[in-house]
Amino acid sequence: MGFEPKDDDSPVIERVLAGDVKEYAVLVRKYQKRVYYLAYRMTKNHDVADELAQESFVKAYLALSSFRKGRSFYTWIYRITVNLVLNYIKHASFTVSIDNPERLTFLENIPESPDQLSRMVNQEEIQHFQKALDDLPAQQRVVFILRAYDDLPYEKIAEIVGCSVGTVMSRLFRARNRLKNSLKEYENKKNGHLQK
Repeated sequence: MGFEPKDDDSPVIERVLAGDVKEYAVLVRKYQKRVYYLAYRMTKNHDVADELAQESFVKAYLALSSFRKGRSFYTWIYRITVNLVLNYIKHASFTVSIDNPERLTFLENIPESPDQLSRMVNQEEIQHFQKALDDLPAQQRVVFILRAYDDLPYEKIAEIVGCSVGTVMSRLFRARNRLKNSLKEYENKKNGHLQK
């Protein structure tokens, strides 16, 4: 799914800057889900993601007069969000948890069909992948999320994160290698348990 919207936000921004403050809601509605999901994928916490998304829009609104005409608003709001999330991760003393009671599989839920067993195994693999993703350094994780989930080109990611395209490619390469190694390790452990 490509992220870049087809339409231009400049007319809306111009109306907001001209004093029609209510027009800002158009931009919020257009990008709020994407901004929230970016924050959520990084923090794994609904309340924190919601707060960071709101703060992103407030910061963008307060700095709207410095927005350079001809630039992309979605890139700008994503950059603000990435900076807020990275700052939160750096300063907050929190641990990301993948514990999700609704998704846990208990022994009494023995599958009745191979299809159900397949879904349970896939859920376990998904949880392991999510944990491996959570364990990536924040700079690698954000680049991986922007590329894998939002399908952004390297140039846009570089603009959002505030680094060179080469740095984006390097972080993405390291993130993919760490994920691949983590998944290989998981497979080896799983296969080792099955053979015992």
